[in-house]
Amino acid sequence: MTLSIIKPNGLTPAALTSTTAVDEYPNYVAGTSYALNARVSYLGRIWECVAEPSLGKTPDASPLYWFNYSPSNRWRMFDSAVGTITSAVGGLTVVMRPGAVGGIALLELVGGSVSIVMRDAPGGSVIYSKTVVLDGTEVNSLYDWFYAEYAQLGDVVLTDLPIHFVSNELTVTLSATSTIATVQCGVCHFGSVVAVGQAQYGATVGIIDYSKKSVDALGNYSIQQRSFSKRADLQVVTEKADFNRVFRALSALRSTPCVYIGTEAPGYEPLIVYGFYKDFSIDVAYSQTHLCSLSLEGLI
Repeated sequence: MTLSIIKPNGLTPAALTSTTAVDEYPNYVAGTSYALNARVSYLGRIWECVAEPSLGKTPDASPLYWFNYSPSNRWRMFDSAVGTITSAVGGLTVVMRPGAVGGIALLELVGGSVSIVMRDAPGGSVIYSKTVVLDGTEVNSLYDWFYAEYAQLGDVVLTDLPIHFVSNELTVTLSATSTIATVQCGVCHFGSVVAVGQAQYGATVGIIDYSKKSVDALGNYSIQQRSFSKRADLQVVTEKADFNRVFRALSALRSTPCVYIGTEAPGYEPLIVYGFYKDFSIDVAYSQTHLCSLSLEGLI
């Protein structure tokens, strides 16, 4: 199991060529006097008018008149947060120019299949194409074949994109099905790939639950369900020749949310963590290999 990390490139508004996702509020129009509580889409965000008169007050430059409410529907999949979902009826197609890309992670997916196509230039020749069916149902017996409940495969990671094409055009298509009319994507994260080493068996995964649980004097529990984050603890064997490279790479990512991929093997989806490491250490244990310990915590 090879542990890889996808570092983020980020996406500017100019790099998003097109998307079939529709924003829920109209675009901001300069010269319009908006009423109190009116909402508009502007620069990938939803803004709410909180003071009048708003005429001539641009949302991003007028915090006394506009409240930055949330990312808009088109941009939720790019906002570096978990739980904010881009949705589209009948399928979703996003075309972008992300720069050099070696890996992509698509998380919190709902749909029938997802395809990734890279061209060497906008409208150019196809240099990469892959489709992943999002049916995660495990069939281990004849009974499962007929009666197993459908399981949605929510996370897809690919680390074999050709990174040397800087001026590429990347198209992500999330397809609907007869039973899934509205598709969803929570995270579209792409960038260069850092190979750390061989993740060892014995990894532990779980969640940190932020739900609030309280009990009254009679012993009755009150539970307020809140979000949770993934956690994972990994042991990775690294080569002696990679000691300096791995240490520098991990040190540089200390405050950067990344996608950590314990393995791309099917059935190990919980080993994909979008977040950061709380701690890492490298034990120079042997002459030719070292042991790297990583403690990961996912974003909420």
